[in-house]
Amino acid sequence: MKISTHLLSNVVLLLAGILLLIFNGQPDLFFWVARIVGVVFAIPSVIYLADSALHHSRHTSGLGVVPALGGLCFGVTLLAWPAMFAGVFSVLMGVVLVVLGLYHVVYLFLSRKLLRTRAWHYVLPLLVVVLGGVICAVPAVRTNASLVVILTGVSFILFNFTSMQEYFTERKARRSTQDVPAGHDDEQVSIEL
Repeated sequence: MKISTHLLSNVVLLLAGILLLIFNGQPDLFFWVARIVGVVFAIPSVIYLADSALHHSRHTSGLGVVPALGGLCFGVTLLAWPAMFAGVFSVLMGVVLVVLGLYHVVYLFLSRKLLRTRAWHYVLPLLVVVLGGVICAVPAVRTNASLVVILTGVSFILFNFTSMQEYFTERKARRSTQDVPAGHDDEQVSIEL
């Protein structure tokens, strides 16, 4: 059975967002949040590294392994020592959300021709950036653990929707470009679907 690491990452992220919203207000919530985020980083990283090791010829360079190793190290650290991150967790979550949102904005911008992105495709990633910025910049939000968890859970779910939208748009674009005869641009050939 072939499982897409992209889809698996989205499922883990969606579950993490839902769990954050469900368990909001629980004692020692940041410890559990640290563990959930550790799983969010560790599982996709392990799967990517295993896929890289098993199918080495598919990957043209080792550059993709570096973020996976970083994600794995970060995830294992969060799982092993959640108390160490409880104090800085709010700022860390804000930064992670800003980076994830900006990643999607840049990805959409760079692949706008292939994916034929519209302006509304940028709304959810920009909302994730704004929520991350609010967590980082507003002290009243940053010191309220419950609010940080709610914003992070909502952002994970929004990030999941954005990522799934990109996945299906990219999948559709790849299928349509595979039908294009060799030597023709996809702009010059109209494809009936």
